[in-house]
Amino acid sequence: MTQEILVAGATGRTGKIIVDKLIRLGIKPRVLVRDLPSAQALWVNAVTYHHGDVRELDSLLPALSGVQTLISAIGAQTPVGKNCPKRVGYEGVANLVQAACAMDIKRFILISSIAVTRPEHPLNHFGKILEWKFEGEEVLRQSGLDYAIIRPGGLKDTPGGVRKLIFGQGDRLLGMISRSDLAEICLKALQYPHTLHVTFEVIEDETQNKAHGQLQFASLAMD
Repeated sequence: MTQEILVAGATGRTGKIIVDKLIRLGIKPRVLVRDLPSAQALWVNAVTYHHGDVRELDSLLPALSGVQTLISAIGAQTPVGKNCPKRVGYEGVANLVQAACAMDIKRFILISSIAVTRPEHPLNHFGKILEWKFEGEEVLRQSGLDYAIIRPGGLKDTPGGVRKLIFGQGDRLLGMISRSDLAEICLKALQYPHTLHVTFEVIEDETQNKAHGQLQFASLAMD
């Protein structure tokens, strides 16, 4: 795999796993970071660092120059303020989409969340995080870009490849998933050879200790 890949949200708990998996595949990804000095201690020479902020559109364009695939693992840190769900989960995603369109990105992989169509869900007490994630999804869906929107269940810091995964559409699933499995799904979306216009949910099957097989995007309805 020789394509240029940028990971936004690379220093988050899921983003770090995605970057580590890319490095193990022999890929030197680009990473978009706000705190450059702190991030440079994480991977040293294994990645290409780009200083930028998803809340500032102009800072994204240099990082995306020449990139084929963008993986967004960004997430809000506070319910209000400059890192709130609206500023990050919606406006940040919208800025990434606008920059991706301007720089002719070939594929946009967005990590969202299950229950984004359920305003009554308890997570929405955190600054309406699910509602703003859904609005960010909508911007990507309407952009004309090739995309995969992944809606994982609640994230766990547990080993991947242990349990069977359940995929669905229509926002009807509830459950949990390992961050490692989620990162692996991002890689499968990255490597999928055909056009993607897909939104799907994924959780682990708590009743079956069975490693998941390769994700078949062709089995999911293209939206």
